[in-house]
Amino acid sequence: MNEIFVAGMIVQDSAIVHESAKERFRKPLGALSAGSEVTIGLSIHDLHFERAYLAVLHDERVTEYALKPDGADGMLRAAFTVPDRPCVVWYWFIVGLPGGNTVYYGAEAGNNSGIGKIFPGAPPAFQITVFDTNFVTPAWVKSAVMYQIFPDRFKRSAADRAKDGLAYHLAKGRSGMWLHSQWDELPAYLPAEGRQYYEPLDFFGGDLKGITEELPRLKDLGISLIYLNPIFEAASNHRYNTADYLKIDPILGTEEDFDELVREAGKVGIRIVLDGVFSHTGDDSVYFNRYGRYEGLGAYQSKESPYYRWYKFSAFPDRYAAWWGFDTLPEVDESRRDWLDFIIEHEDSVFNTWLNRGAAGFRLDVADELPDDTIEKMRAVMKRNNEDSFLLGEVWEDATTKQSYNVARQYALGRGLDSVMNYPFAEHTAAFLLGRMDAFAYRRFLVSQHQNYPKEMYFALMNLLSSHDIARIRTVLATGIDVRNVPREDQARFAVTEEQERRGAALQRIAATIQFALPGIPAVYYGDEVGMNGLLDPFNRKPYEVRDESMEVFYRKLARIRNENPVMRTGNALFYSTNGNVIAILRFILGGRDAFGNPADDRMILTACNPSERPHRIVIDLRAEKECLTNEHWEIFRSMEWRRAVGLTNQTDGDIKGGLLDISLPPSGAEMYELIWEWGGTVG
Repeated sequence: MNEIFVAGMIVQDSAIVHESAKERFRKPLGALSAGSEVTIGLSIHDLHFERAYLAVLHDERVTEYALKPDGADGMLRAAFTVPDRPCVVWYWFIVGLPGGNTVYYGAEAGNNSGIGKIFPGAPPAFQITVFDTNFVTPAWVKSAVMYQIFPDRFKRSAADRAKDGLAYHLAKGRSGMWLHSQWDELPAYLPAEGRQYYEPLDFFGGDLKGITEELPRLKDLGISLIYLNPIFEAASNHRYNTADYLKIDPILGTEEDFDELVREAGKVGIRIVLDGVFSHTGDDSVYFNRYGRYEGLGAYQSKESPYYRWYKFSAFPDRYAAWWGFDTLPEVDESRRDWLDFIIEHEDSVFNTWLNRGAAGFRLDVADELPDDTIEKMRAVMKRNNEDSFLLGEVWEDATTKQSYNVARQYALGRGLDSVMNYPFAEHTAAFLLGRMDAFAYRRFLVSQHQNYPKEMYFALMNLLSSHDIARIRTVLATGIDVRNVPREDQARFAVTEEQERRGAALQRIAATIQFALPGIPAVYYGDEVGMNGLLDPFNRKPYEVRDESMEVFYRKLARIRNENPVMRTGNALFYSTNGNVIAILRFILGGRDAFGNPADDRMILTACNPSERPHRIVIDLRAEKECLTNEHWEIFRSMEWRRAVGLTNQTDGDIKGGLLDISLPPSGAEMYELIWEWGGTVG
């Protein structure tokens, strides 16, 4: 227990308490719409004090509100109205002691939600996210299951577009590009002969028709959304160095192949989201044209080029701003009117071209490097084209508090992005499953995301475990190594042992179970569902290979449970950790309304996960006050007659007596339970 010594007296944490994720202390819970009122409470007992204040920080100004007794619960409370525009507000408490002494209460270091602690001086603050009152994300997104595809490595179709596409690039004078003869070869990872650096110029020939051919399997897997890494013309296998935004790279196929993919995907209920790389282009592009391979003048060739002012030259033509200093990736000025027209706003802009061809939206590469007002223009155009279109951003940190270039970003506050890639989820989940974070800390992380993200975004977060930019989750969990310190040559020789493989498979099942149990979009990186391993680029981008058929069966089961049960998509969420080993997630719908107030059947499904190597029996008090639980729902929970818990995944049931759920989990075990109850004459 934390305690501090103030003016000859010891003050303990237990004497002053605020829990920001419990409605008794903060109402309403979670992120707030702009201009709404919030009531903040503080409990003080066994401590003589003279005054207490709530300190609220916004726009570098602190406002203090006197805390006053409120109600029979003995709490001190103050109410205030949050700003009428999207922002983040911070708060803490000041308690005056006898003799003019002061103690402070704020969030624990590294946390901005949940229970806090006392401090002798200015403390870390609790967070309130304030979002635009009109913020809505597409309903279909909140129910989606995503499959991410790195196109060159997924499937080569019978049409075999790669040879003709490669010939197109070579005819332009590009050198070094080559096609693997065997699908199961290792990707190139060393500099080619005569070259100083490794370049991603090797291709396996995966194409758009190959993806189309796999649609029946993906539908059977439960997928409803495909996110494609870049498919526009570019001189690399990853295609993040765009050469022409308006053309499909010929190695992948044609515009007609794209139309066919969208059309056939739509027939089976799958939408397609494209990767948009807009903070920079390739130097070998229509727009920069450093090597003169395209007709017309590029920015590098002449100041008379229509694209010249897109770029940031310090000394024409060889000195210019480039993404992270790579001169092959010249940066653009995303605030220029002509660039905005071309990419976003003209009738035949890049955005409108591909949305009109059937794309369901865009994932914005390095969203941090696009100005907020540019992202907001993108959103406006997309929603005007189709209000159901989806704008996803690459953000590696908590998007609500992200700062880039010393600017607090606004894209998670309702006027910019619909969603972000939830890399913190991947990081914290791996840490928990590897024993580097206990269940209490992991629960706190899950609660903080629930509280800090606007609900519309929280239920649309891309909850990933692997991607083209991080090691595959199976390898991470099997080995526990820090891949950032492993040289590429060692990564190429790296092999997972049989024992590690078994452990990795068991923990991957738990990771996937958590992923499918949470609000948000479970995002499966191609090949994870069949047990693929891989460290960093390019080894996380190996050609698709079935290594574990049982894993695919498991993913299919998880997706079926999610897709067949609305409670697993838009139900409310609570989080439990009764010991340091087991995490539990309860999704529930009560009163015939889901988390958004839409009609839905009452249902409760609890997911419990034990990543440790020994069995655990846990008891969860379903009637206890909980983080993220509103007082309205808590009253219902306390009046319910719980009957039993029925296992959905492994058919291992649990007991419920007097609201106490008693379950046993085997080592490296996970189970989803349907909770059965009676309440108000209704049986659930």
